[in-house]
Amino acid sequence: MEYDRIYSIRKGEYFADALKRAGKDFIPTNCIINKLLPGLGATHCELTAPRKSIIIEPNVPVIESKARVHKNALAVYKGVSIRQIADFLETNREKDYKLLTTPEGFNKIKEAMQTVDIDMYTECFILFDECEKLVQDVHYRDSIREPMNDFFRFQNKALISATPIVPEKDSRFDGFMRVLIQPDYVYRQKLKLITTNNVLETLQEVIEAKRGTVCIFCNSIDSIDSFYRLIPELSNACTFCSEDGQYKLWKGNRRKKSMMITELERYNFFTSRFYSAVDILCKNPPHVIFVSDLYGAAQSVIDPATEAIQIIGRFRGGVNSVTHIASIRPELECMSSSEIDHWIQGASTIFYGWKAQLARTTNIGERTLLQEAIGENSYLPYLDENGKPDSFLIANFYEKEQVKRLYTSADLLHLAYEQTGYFVFSHEERLMPVSDNERMAIQHRLAKKKRAELIVRKLEEMEKMSRATDKKIQKRYQRMLMNLITSTADRYIYDCFCRFGAEFVREADYNENKLRTALNVSSEHTIKKSGQMRTYIQRTFPVGAEISVQEAKSMLRQVYKKMGLNTGRGITTKELEQYAEIENSRNREARMIKILKHK
Repeated sequence: MEYDRIYSIRKGEYFADALKRAGKDFIPTNCIINKLLPGLGATHCELTAPRKSIIIEPNVPVIESKARVHKNALAVYKGVSIRQIADFLETNREKDYKLLTTPEGFNKIKEAMQTVDIDMYTECFILFDECEKLVQDVHYRDSIREPMNDFFRFQNKALISATPIVPEKDSRFDGFMRVLIQPDYVYRQKLKLITTNNVLETLQEVIEAKRGTVCIFCNSIDSIDSFYRLIPELSNACTFCSEDGQYKLWKGNRRKKSMMITELERYNFFTSRFYSAVDILCKNPPHVIFVSDLYGAAQSVIDPATEAIQIIGRFRGGVNSVTHIASIRPELECMSSSEIDHWIQGASTIFYGWKAQLARTTNIGERTLLQEAIGENSYLPYLDENGKPDSFLIANFYEKEQVKRLYTSADLLHLAYEQTGYFVFSHEERLMPVSDNERMAIQHRLAKKKRAELIVRKLEEMEKMSRATDKKIQKRYQRMLMNLITSTADRYIYDCFCRFGAEFVREADYNENKLRTALNVSSEHTIKKSGQMRTYIQRTFPVGAEISVQEAKSMLRQVYKKMGLNTGRGITTKELEQYAEIENSRNREARMIKILKHK
């Protein structure tokens, strides 16, 4: 973006200070402002400006938090009625009122204005904050662009963001002034980029090395749920997400979750609704981790030029460290800008050709097929309600494909961070013997024999790691083994592999009965003393857990079953004492145990 005006800002100054030095009392009209750095108080500047304002924010959390601390302000979102807005306007008609709304709430403001006979287009200044969301979110949130037709009717209007994106081919922005707020000091943020074929293991290793509060940003509830299940440290994490995300997590064992940012836990997950605008308050600067889990969820890509910068800006007190863990998918399908140009041109020609042909023909067969083609095709998602190309939807097409392409190569992602000019970063490639894709194939996709073949192949590749004396490598090996060997049949394969070698397992054709017979019922004592048993116990019974004796027996029985041990006999909680220090107690309802410490 080329700029018509550049206003400098000094260290310690706020957005309003830069405007005043440029001779502006408040945000000028008909402009697109790149404030470059998040957290400069641009929204606060408009909330305190001596004029009536409508401020559009992308999500509910930010409008609630800002409306609470500013007088004459009303937050408009789901549940706030037109009558409530109209009453607010009547009460504050002579004041410099501020209406903060999500894009979806804008039509309620419009109707309320008509109810109380206010011409909002002349009376109010309208500000669209975090305006890149108009382009980035429109493909799954069509309602985000609803205010835009009205936006251009306002006499006084502006868009603002630390990372603005506007459709280049939208003529309605012609004549808008481009303004840059340029810091006159070094502002770059340190970041470590880790590209890996195993996001799960890398995330576990990264969080183990962090002390204090950890905030993990990942735009996939399914990925977050798998991290909960497979990384013991995250079992008590809290997830801040949408209502739909909350329901998914509720079904997954009622894990802690919230739509609003409350007091942070030791570990915290955030989905994309918290990537921008909202303030995240933390007593001490947290460790921030971005997770792009391309094999688990392609939508978890993070744009270095926008989202990465916005996320860091959520923490007004600064951050302790920033790490981006990303998997790379060379085979990920994406289109270049020139390919999109050709696609749109070709699709447009065919689509409007169909419409012209429909207008000409009277043949019932031709008309039927043309109407079917016009009514359902892959060009329709880029058209507005009037059947015209929508600049925001088309800009989203370019943006989405451009960001996806970064994740086909570690070099491209590295270069994208470099080109932002915002980061001082290092890059590490961390490759594991078992990738996320292979782990998920073993757990969910492969037929039984193919699964067994891949497990043996992975065990061969991990042999050197199994003999390593380095504690970190041993820990990695044990965890990867845990995620590889997940059933009784897997356990037979593993035990035979260790005792007789890979060729024996192959010659047995991976047959479970043959392998079990060959093992001749492995010594129960040996299994119970194994590192894998200890890891299973520690994952099932975390330190601090308080559970009933009956529940503990049931959980222990499940662990034994997974390890291929006899579960028909009586099991007591006494057996836990070889793995952990426990404290016995009794409440009104049952005998209880508490896990004090792992041995």
